[in-house]
Amino acid sequence: MASAAFVALLLVAVALCSALVGAREAARSVIKGVALLDPYFLGKYVAPSAARAWGFICAGKYGMDHPYVNPTALPAPAWRRLATARVLMTVSDRDGLGPWQRAYVDALRGSGWGGESKLYVTPGVGHCFFLNNLESPKAAMHMATLAAFVNSS
Repeated sequence: MASAAFVALLLVAVALCSALVGAREAARSVIKGVALLDPYFLGKYVAPSAARAWGFICAGKYGMDHPYVNPTALPAPAWRRLATARVLMTVSDRDGLGPWQRAYVDALRGSGWGGESKLYVTPGVGHCFFLNNLESPKAAMHMATLAAFVNSS
């Protein structure tokens, strides 16, 4: 189970890195999908502790309005240029970051982007629960959802 999770996360990392290559290379690459597993997204108005955590994570280089932490700060035309046809967002029901994770999906859907987005919510668990409890039925279902996303075309 742990090795399957590692492979799935590695595939996601490769897809995201591919998205960052130059325009010339991107023209030759096709990103079939992006899976965002309980991502650390925030918004402009967060608790001071969350703002301090973000400041630590990025060494103070990016503010709370930067798309790295607040993708909803992007204008709709930027969302429409997302270079993939499919997005999977997983959210843990008791995750304090859930509102911003859901806002990402809402912004993507409302932007006019032509792709397919899927929101998968795991009830009764906190942020990234699947990393600490790989053997639980909920983690297995989470990984099955990710595997189905990766394996679908």
